[in-house]
Amino acid sequence: MRYHIILSIILFFGWSFTSCAQETQSLKIGVISDPHYLSEQLMDNGSAIQNAVNSGGKAITDVPQVLDQVLAEYLKSDIEVLLIPGDMTKDGEKQSHIDFVKKLQPLIDKGVRVFVVPGNHDVNVPNPVRYEGDKTYPVESVTPMEFRHIYSDCGYNRALRRDTASLSYVAQLNNDTWLLAIDGCRYKEHTTSTISSGQISPSTERWIVEIMNEAKQKNIQVVSMMHHGLVEHIMFQATFFKDYVINDWQRLAPLFADLGMKAIFTGHFHANDITEYRSPSGNKIYDIETGSLCAYPFPYRFVELNKKGMKVSTKNITSIPNNPTISEDNKAIMHERGRAIAISKIRSMGLQLPDATLSLMADMIGKIFVMHLAGDEVVDEELKTTIKQLSKELDSSMPVPTDNIELDFYPADNNVEISF
Repeated sequence: MRYHIILSIILFFGWSFTSCAQETQSLKIGVISDPHYLSEQLMDNGSAIQNAVNSGGKAITDVPQVLDQVLAEYLKSDIEVLLIPGDMTKDGEKQSHIDFVKKLQPLIDKGVRVFVVPGNHDVNVPNPVRYEGDKTYPVESVTPMEFRHIYSDCGYNRALRRDTASLSYVAQLNNDTWLLAIDGCRYKEHTTSTISSGQISPSTERWIVEIMNEAKQKNIQVVSMMHHGLVEHIMFQATFFKDYVINDWQRLAPLFADLGMKAIFTGHFHANDITEYRSPSGNKIYDIETGSLCAYPFPYRFVELNKKGMKVSTKNITSIPNNPTISEDNKAIMHERGRAIAISKIRSMGLQLPDATLSLMADMIGKIFVMHLAGDEVVDEELKTTIKQLSKELDSSMPVPTDNIELDFYPADNNVEISF
């Protein structure tokens, strides 16, 4: 009798310890975004694709090898889930979507649960093309229904429920956690070009609120995924880059935080950045934006998620077989792109600046732009020198406190532990 009592106690405590261990065990997640993959069947090494690369700055011809390298590392890792918040393809080519899923197939076969949500370059894209020699030729795009079918094994077949008004869905990550995949893209309005800005329809918003309320009743933790940013990641982003933050974000961010959403994985701006947002009621939500696999710094993330928070770590592709200096090469391209954006914005504001002053200001903004892409921005000596030169050019009598300039919103962007 005494033996049975002792055995029962051992079994009880053994079960209790096992149960507690499972409850606190982290879910291992990989995150990539904005690969802008163009199927190898739709391009050669001709001048047409090179012109497209040169005009947009995206390393489209290198993406297949970058993607292969990242997915191979994920395949060797212990991730259980892979999140991809949109812009899987260059311009919504049906063949690109089909071939992209083929690249994911080894992970799916291993048992990794892959979840996607569309970006503005994925559905109903007008005039997608293939590149052959010095010419382009029309190819098929995909409808929302075709997108859902192609990615049936990447979230849609695992959905607990789907939104009837969009490609949004909710899926179970584990017994304690749901993933809310939000489709905020405006592909239904596409005519002659894509629309970069994002909008959550009233119907989809009501569906999101219903899901969040149900999760709260069941004591389920909710993390989310959406292509567009939920909050600003740089100062005045909603003013100068409004298409990269979801429309009406000032209302939606506190709404989602107060409903209990803990974190949202985003992309779109091609920067590797994490921002903490607190609602007026004091509730926190973290917007974890992952940079693009088609541009510097070619980042991909590893996340360990549990009920208390998450640990985020980041790796970057610096070389591939066909381009050993891909990272440094594209960094220079992104700096020039940042300068061009700055000059365009300054001129659009009607500011009349001497050429030397305009060049210095553009150079400063270009440097900050590249820093933001990589995350964990710190004002280095080179940037301090540029700021001081610009101050001198503007004949400013005020001292420039370069030692106190803060460029990055809290918390850290690449490697950080977040508490819910």
